[in-house]
Amino acid sequence: MTLNEYETIYIARPDMTDDLTSRLTARILSLVTESGGAVLVTEDWGRRKLAYPIKKQLRGQYIYVNYVSAAKLVHEIERVLGIEDNLLRYLTVRLGENVDIESTRQVAEERRRHRTERMAAQRAEEEAEARYREAEEIEDEVGVEVED
Repeated sequence: MTLNEYETIYIARPDMTDDLTSRLTARILSLVTESGGAVLVTEDWGRRKLAYPIKKQLRGQYIYVNYVSAAKLVHEIERVLGIEDNLLRYLTVRLGENVDIESTRQVAEERRRHRTERMAAQRAEEEAEARYREAEEIEDEVGVEVED
């Protein structure tokens, strides 16, 4: 059996409870493992602003699943996602063809680590910018200029 590497990202409604989201993710993970595949990485990227409104929603909860499986499983996963009413969008991309599970797992973990580092740096930058804006607002209210 030929195994390919895939990643599926789906966007849930922002008001969808964490319990429903975790149940849907668990269902997808069980489909992968029951079909003889392997789950490499699963991440909840949280609630984010959408680039454009989808089904009158401005925000969505992003879930990322990276796995190795046979090609026929992708159709089943997309069928399950298509039935779910609480999803705004989903997308599956084939990352590799005829892959070895262990070497792919190592590469996926490395990608996950880099993504985590980038997200942490971005959060720190956003927090620093928010503190700077807050200090500027205080200066404007008080009317005193703080020198460097």
